[in-house]
Amino acid sequence: MKKLFGTLRNHWKKSTLGVAVLAYGINYGLNSFELGSMMRTVCAEAVKHGDRPISDGKPRRITVILNPASNNRKSKKNFENYCAPLLYLSGVYVSVIETEREGHGRDIIKKIDPKTDAVIVAGGDGTLSEIITGLMRYKGELCKIPIGVLPLGKTNTLAKRLYGVEDCVSYTGMVNATMAIIKGNTKTIDAFRIELLQSTEVEARPPVYGVSGIEWGLWRHVKKQKDAFWYLGPFGKYAPLIFHGNALEKEVTAKVRYTKPCSGCSDCYSQRPDLMLQSSSQQQVGSRWWNVLSLKNRRLQNQGMQAVDYSKITNPECSRIEEISVKTSDLSVVTSNDPFVDLNKEKPHLLLSIAPKTKYQGQLLFDGYKFLNEGKPSIGKIEMKQLEIRPETAKTEGDEENLSIDNEDFEVRPIRVTVLPNAVNVFCP
Repeated sequence: MKKLFGTLRNHWKKSTLGVAVLAYGINYGLNSFELGSMMRTVCAEAVKHGDRPISDGKPRRITVILNPASNNRKSKKNFENYCAPLLYLSGVYVSVIETEREGHGRDIIKKIDPKTDAVIVAGGDGTLSEIITGLMRYKGELCKIPIGVLPLGKTNTLAKRLYGVEDCVSYTGMVNATMAIIKGNTKTIDAFRIELLQSTEVEARPPVYGVSGIEWGLWRHVKKQKDAFWYLGPFGKYAPLIFHGNALEKEVTAKVRYTKPCSGCSDCYSQRPDLMLQSSSQQQVGSRWWNVLSLKNRRLQNQGMQAVDYSKITNPECSRIEEISVKTSDLSVVTSNDPFVDLNKEKPHLLLSIAPKTKYQGQLLFDGYKFLNEGKPSIGKIEMKQLEIRPETAKTEGDEENLSIDNEDFEVRPIRVTVLPNAVNVFCP
């Protein structure tokens, strides 16, 4: 034993390297064993679903739209390792289509097989936004087809809300998301529509849709720059707080006009497909899951109760427009799908969050640490049904100002944002 300790002391560099390699090997082996054990368990569960008799004799048909470029091109490998085997074992008919360019997801949705029972988005926030936009542009703003979300991208905001903040970024999250699709449990979530204001183009641009939110300003810049410092390991996410260029000098200046949330009245119900009542003859024929009815009304019908007739409800506050001026470092608009925000679902709305003005490097470090670990600092939050953002920031030549819609970059322009309650049907645990 004394000789062993002497050898380790005399060759401490080799000993240290050996211990590090041994520790890595043990950790890798344990992780592999845990993964193998979990996959055997969930595969057996998927087989049970596949062995169940089909009532109408037709297997479910799902279309997987896979973005192979997501997460530094790791998404395809992760899909094939953790998601595809479970889908095939569950007895569903799977069709996989890979996107080839930006915006390709919208084109795929336009030509999707009408026999498809569900659309599965295998990618990140950008891929999901493309699919939601395609569905709402071409199929209507109340999505009738269920959507599955496989968290295979770098940013997976909705998946974090559905499957847990920590869970969705690992293979466990991918497996849980796949099993949710197989089990078939669904719920409706809110979305939002973005339209350009004061467009000078000959042909008006169609609206863009999203499910997470809009970010504009300093904290968006910090979040976008995190990946550039990957070589710093766990400290890389803090590097943009020091190496931020002129981001600290920029201001977000805009006028915001908005209307307050409303649970449904004669002024707004006709613009909300989830509240529109079916005619009595249609209700007697029978209701299918894709009928243009809210979950609340469907639940009331199932209990033999009379659904609410929103055309007879008055709310003077619904159409009243208010205006504020904003001059700060950052503002954001989020839906109830944000994993760090708990919104009141009785009155569906968007939440405008205004961050404090960050003037000094010390304040940036303090607020930035809080932002990266707890969420954005805020000095004001306003609930809104619809809002218009009219930028007043002076543009400098060669310096293009961008904002993020579901973590995808768009040029800053005057926009109108409208909440679409219960618009998207998603698979959930």
